[in-house]
Amino acid sequence: MPHKALISSRCICLTVTAFLAVILFTFPAQAADATVFGTGSPAQDVPNVQSAVDKGGSILLKGQFNFGSDGRIKITKNVRITGETDAVGEPKTTITGGFWTLYAPLPYKDAPPSAKGPLVAVSAIRFDGAKGTPLHFPHVSGLDVRGCTVTDVIPQQVDIEWAEGDSLAFQAGIVVGNRIVHTKGPLGKAAGGTIRIENNRFFMENKRPDTTSGYGVLADWTTGAELTIKDNIILRTSRNGIEVLDNALDAKGNGSINIAGNRITTDEEGIPYPHKYGPNGIVAGWYFDTRGGADFSRNNRIAITGNRIEGRGEASTGILLYANDIVATCNDIIMGGGNSARGIVQTGSRGFFANNRVRGEGRYAVYCYPFESLKATANTFAWTELNDFTGIKGQILLGGQVNVVVGTAQSLLDKGKGNRLVNTPPCALPEVDPEGESWEPVE
Repeated sequence: MPHKALISSRCICLTVTAFLAVILFTFPAQAADATVFGTGSPAQDVPNVQSAVDKGGSILLKGQFNFGSDGRIKITKNVRITGETDAVGEPKTTITGGFWTLYAPLPYKDAPPSAKGPLVAVSAIRFDGAKGTPLHFPHVSGLDVRGCTVTDVIPQQVDIEWAEGDSLAFQAGIVVGNRIVHTKGPLGKAAGGTIRIENNRFFMENKRPDTTSGYGVLADWTTGAELTIKDNIILRTSRNGIEVLDNALDAKGNGSINIAGNRITTDEEGIPYPHKYGPNGIVAGWYFDTRGGADFSRNNRIAITGNRIEGRGEASTGILLYANDIVATCNDIIMGGGNSARGIVQTGSRGFFANNRVRGEGRYAVYCYPFESLKATANTFAWTELNDFTGIKGQILLGGQVNVVVGTAQSLLDKGKGNRLVNTPPCALPEVDPEGESWEPVE
């Protein structure tokens, strides 16, 4: 039996660790442990910031920093990096250039890490002209990125084969997980914990959207992550505005994904990788291994609510889903009229969709169809507003089994079995205690 003093010591350590985590994510910027001033010279700015980050703690960046074409800050300790804001809350601190400008590397490139990654917080910084992505976090045990602006990201070549070659031009506003540094598959426990990406602006326009895999938020291959992507503005992505794929629960069943209140506009053109449908607004679930989306012990619980998505491409999809048990409510999707464009695509089962709105023009507003291990069964689509949508082929297509559409639909194509439409308008409960009325019959 462990000694009481040892147990007490362990409890104290756990308490201190939790306390430090709270301090890291809530400590005000003006109480920084270190302040670094930008010089505009890569030869000074990169080592000055790296020296402060190596010590950990809270760091305030002031002024204009230049990281050149390849400058990079490696993060291995718990750290909060904060910039200054102006009178209306816009970032005043700017970092120009860099290649994976702020980067939390894996301890070993091709092996799962044996220890948890650092806790990282980044706020109120403008990143301009970074290569690949300015915010890259393959190895973290907690992450908070908010109030940042990303512009003019320069695509990098990644060793991912596709139909047009053996490498892929890639850019993103932020990357979480090992998708880019270890493309063969997920590395368990590389990225997890509480991850929050909130109130950022990602301007992702590029010169070759037809050959560039461009993302606003890319969060693939995490383990046990409590992931929140909320209230971000994401513009002109050439692949997916938000992609969260193959994110697994941990051994204790921890993990969730909440995507809420984002404003996403795709580019008019997109790269046909890994398939022809795109550029898309939100893509979530399991694509690399669709078995995970049907496995209750692995499948992360996903909620998608209150997002506004404008799909401008010929083959854009507003919300594209690859998992069971997804909840999607109160999303506003506008399609730009593409012949292959679709509003909501559900391939998984037991999803609940309510009070979503699809406007504009596209092939279908709602498309429910099986894909690999995902069976598109027993989904509920309740009160989808389609008054301002023109379907090139129809409004709703159901290709799975025993799915239910509640509400009204001018055009429903049933390509599956046991699907049905319950023609019921939205309703309100009667008054709790109506005045002047009797519940009993009058003789």
